[in-house]
Amino acid sequence: MDVFPRAGPGRCGRIGAMFAQQIQNWWWTALPAAH
Repeated sequence: MDVFPRAGPGRCGRIGAMFAQQIQNWWWTALPAAH
């Protein structure tokens, strides 16, 4: 169920997706607070 083509182990893709989601969650919580 990976969105991107698998260039390596599926675990790598899932870790990348979770990392991106955490960055996005942090961004949308920190951005309104900064203003």
